[in-house]
Amino acid sequence: MVRHWIFLFLLMPFFLFSGEFTATVNRTQINEGESLVLQLTLKDATAKGIPVLNSLRKSFLIHSQQQASNTVVVNGSATSSVTWKITLIPQEVGNLEIESISIDTSEGRLSSEPIVIHVMEGITSGNSESPEEDGVVFKAEVSNEKPYKNEPFIYTIKLISKKNLVNLQLNKPEVRDAMVETNGDPKIYHQIVGGMREDIIEFSYLITPLKAGALNIPPAIIQGGVPIKRKAHGNSLFDHNFDPFLMMQGFDQIQPFMLKTEPTTIDVQPAALSMVPWLPAKSLKIEEIWDPSQSLQAGDPFTRSFIITAEGMKSGQLPSLNDLQVKNAPFKIYADSPELADEVKDGVVKSSRKELYTLIPEQSGSLTLPEISVAWWDVVKKEKCIATIPARTFQVMPAAKLAPSELAIKAEPQTVIVQRDPILYAIIVGLAIMLIAAVLLGVMLQKKIVRLTEVPGEVKKAPVKVEPVQPVVVKKAPKNDKKEKLPDLNPT
Repeated sequence: MVRHWIFLFLLMPFFLFSGEFTATVNRTQINEGESLVLQLTLKDATAKGIPVLNSLRKSFLIHSQQQASNTVVVNGSATSSVTWKITLIPQEVGNLEIESISIDTSEGRLSSEPIVIHVMEGITSGNSESPEEDGVVFKAEVSNEKPYKNEPFIYTIKLISKKNLVNLQLNKPEVRDAMVETNGDPKIYHQIVGGMREDIIEFSYLITPLKAGALNIPPAIIQGGVPIKRKAHGNSLFDHNFDPFLMMQGFDQIQPFMLKTEPTTIDVQPAALSMVPWLPAKSLKIEEIWDPSQSLQAGDPFTRSFIITAEGMKSGQLPSLNDLQVKNAPFKIYADSPELADEVKDGVVKSSRKELYTLIPEQSGSLTLPEISVAWWDVVKKEKCIATIPARTFQVMPAAKLAPSELAIKAEPQTVIVQRDPILYAIIVGLAIMLIAAVLLGVMLQKKIVRLTEVPGEVKKAPVKVEPVQPVVVKKAPKNDKKEKLPDLNPT
């Protein structure tokens, strides 16, 4: 029995100092748009990672995160802890649960207990604990509350503040049954109201409804921070949201905030049943560009251009005129790529489409270019309109006949001058030089290898070819008893 007690006594320190992972919040009841701080603390264990926060993103915006370590020694016993401070902004009202958060440690996987937060309804421009946020307004507006299907309108979000704001984050709105496009960069300007300066940031989007009926635009959400002025007593370096750079500017921390706009509902009007394709616009015009000085002969090309301009419609919606010319036309027609342009001016979408065609008449005589007409819907007058380019009739001269001398010249074989690419020649010459250099380098390396493989001190002698010595035969002059008579030098 005594042994059991001794064994339990020896194990007691392991139970007393086993790993612990807890979660706490600074407030459990807040107003919509306010923030709270979630503190996660790991004691007597070594973290093998970071807390898993994916569950928080279901109902909260994570504004900022901080981490700090601490070790305390009491009577020779050391206690260590790691703390994570996470600033959260609720995205919904009602009872929101901070689910259990887990972390991998040296003691295994540890989890915190869930916490319930009550978020009260009511958009506020500031935090009850932070009056510095007062004077911030966030609103949204549309350029047209009753657009037609496929008629784009401008959705504008404005942030008006009398305070300095930092770390602003705004997500692009997502609208079901509509296309949402960013309309340029945000505009930043200011205005004077009641003798006070107001800074304004304006975000603009182009929304095109794709379906008739009610179009719901969800609230836009922006989050950021308000620098709080330094108080007389000062703050610790380890306080939440402390920023030394702000301290040098007379501030010591950032108070986070989140603001929402009111949801917007748009009543989208249906398309007229008799119009295909459906082209709703405030105005639509077609202009023909024709050069009367160009020659018109069978087989010779000439050009014809059109410019379509519209208000209240994007350039991608403007129709192509190619099919209206090809139909039953005694021409070969070649179309260039169209030139599209869009701009938003005074809250109205303005667009243009330029088309260029090359036509080659296949026969001479009186030929007619067909009429060009495009039906569109006037959203102001609420009636059908037609933009028209009238038909054009002109005379096409026969193809020019060549003189006999010209025909002979034309029949002669033509010399085709092929232009050589100097860059290609330079590449070929460079490769040839490299190949020659590689061969020379290989020969030099081979000679060097032969010299290095010779045995030092040994001199190779060339073999001496010894030829047999031929006996020298000396021929003796035959004896002649008769003396040779010399010529007489002094004849008498």
